[in-house]
Amino acid sequence: MAKILSIKELQDSMWPEWLQETFGENLISAFLHGDCLMEGFNPFKEPWQISFLLKENTPNKLIPLQDLLRQAEKFKIQFSYFFTSQFFDSAKDTFPLEFLHISKKNFPILGDAPLKDFIPEKKALRLQCERELRGLIIRLRSNFVYRLRKRTSLDFFLEAERVILPILYGVHFLETMEYPESKDSIRQKYPFLQLQPPGQKDNIISEQANNYILEIEKILQFVDSMEV
Repeated sequence: MAKILSIKELQDSMWPEWLQETFGENLISAFLHGDCLMEGFNPFKEPWQISFLLKENTPNKLIPLQDLLRQAEKFKIQFSYFFTSQFFDSAKDTFPLEFLHISKKNFPILGDAPLKDFIPEKKALRLQCERELRGLIIRLRSNFVYRLRKRTSLDFFLEAERVILPILYGVHFLETMEYPESKDSIRQKYPFLQLQPPGQKDNIISEQANNYILEIEKILQFVDSMEV
């Protein structure tokens, strides 16, 4: 399988040319975002995530990209989202957290960076962070009951961290109006995220999971009490 090991390799590959030929004048921007731009990204295990800003994103305008799917799979590239400027404008109050991440963590391989001047509306961001935290707490209790039967206790905490880290970026932004520098800066701010090897006995695992959920509930209470 072909491998692209760095952003520079992706820039120097045929992919920019292939994408431009595929979309033509309909393409405004093709950009990397998500986990592939975060520290700890492993191109051997995780895909390069490419999304698009298009003039039109109707299904018939996306059909030509299907011809590149086999090559994308070979190079471990994932085509994620197909946006338009109109969608960005109309959905700012619906996806403020996602748009915050895209605006602050992206790398354009064609065209300009998306959402360059985006600043989320604080009330909408607070509501989404609250909603995401409440949903996470609900899922964690269910995961604790069911998933530990089939997976290790470490999986429980790793999955929880994967979900909560992007939310905590939003919480940090609400507090400071600054986007966090890294995952490590978030872990330092919330020490309970600095995972220690879970215990092996049921009562120890239960106590660790309980404390983990309690810490998330404290963050939820803080977000819920914010005046924005």
